[in-house]
Amino acid sequence: MLSEKHILHDKYRTERSAELAAACDITWNSIAVIFYDMALERRFARSVAFGAEITPQNAASELSKLFVTALREYSIKPSAIKRAGIAAPVSVESALGRAVTPDFLTLENGCEIMYVPFISAGISGRFTASLLTMPENGEFAAADFGRSFCIAHKKDGELHCAAFELLGAFDGTALMSGMPAEKGAIDAVRQEEDGTRSYEVAGDCESVGVSPCGALMSAAAMQRVGIIDSDGIMTDRDYYYIGEDVFISQSDIRSIQTDKARTAAAFELLPNFNGQMFFSGEPFSIPDGFRALLELGAIPERFKEAAFCRNSAEQGIIAFLEDEKIRARAFDISHSAKDYSQGNLLKFDKEYLNHLNF
Repeated sequence: MLSEKHILHDKYRTERSAELAAACDITWNSIAVIFYDMALERRFARSVAFGAEITPQNAASELSKLFVTALREYSIKPSAIKRAGIAAPVSVESALGRAVTPDFLTLENGCEIMYVPFISAGISGRFTASLLTMPENGEFAAADFGRSFCIAHKKDGELHCAAFELLGAFDGTALMSGMPAEKGAIDAVRQEEDGTRSYEVAGDCESVGVSPCGALMSAAAMQRVGIIDSDGIMTDRDYYYIGEDVFISQSDIRSIQTDKARTAAAFELLPNFNGQMFFSGEPFSIPDGFRALLELGAIPERFKEAAFCRNSAEQGIIAFLEDEKIRARAFDISHSAKDYSQGNLLKFDKEYLNHLNF
């Protein structure tokens, strides 16, 4: 993971109303704040900080610093923020609940601060937020690829969920030059048959690091041309250089190998179903990331027609802030969803070993 902190600001519109909501999406290596115009029903701006580990100890201060910086960047008066919604890993959310007040974020005391509820100790409010973007009725399955792999299946009105810890290949935290798919990330890597490599950088600017999508495309290319063998060993070198300063290491390949085996194992626990499958996470920043996951065996072929996006949690937090009925739905998901993780660990571990080879 990158060791240097970066902050990016992106303003989508020039006009806005005086009724804004702030959707805060917090992961283990990034904090994003999306300012949503509730009167005009559209996003106004987005700020993100990444490149530093987010922990229960520093999350509140990092959120406050980004929030204050963003308000100044977009000339937003504190009185314009009517409510703020936060989704974060469970331990981080718990720490934020004790520390974050409107005054802490330099907002007015009347501003509501709400947290998207978590499902269990291993399934955070970020996954609840993702599920808020799913169809309310009918059968479906959904999965989010991050520091943990969260998966859910809904049938006959019952929602069954599970979460399995990963090393961090799919959110970039376990990659030596890993970062979210933000501006500056090498987000696409291709290797021709003659050995020529090309890459694309998100935002068409100077590269800072490699996104999970770029790393997965690299691993798939390395497997295709024989740079790594079926055991995940790099056969003739220690680094796979993408640019002058960005590379994929043997350690990165091990992380990808482990995480792809763990997600493949989790899919084995999912029953056959007739509904739509939905994926979310950093590997899906461009469609080639989805194809790389299929090629590496992290996703079964039966889901090759699945819908996917990079981040459904952000939109789920916005929906949570906008609509009281959706907030009620979030709490219903939190209270009624059944977590089957613990009861399937033995089968999961067995399937994990079966999927380790490339």
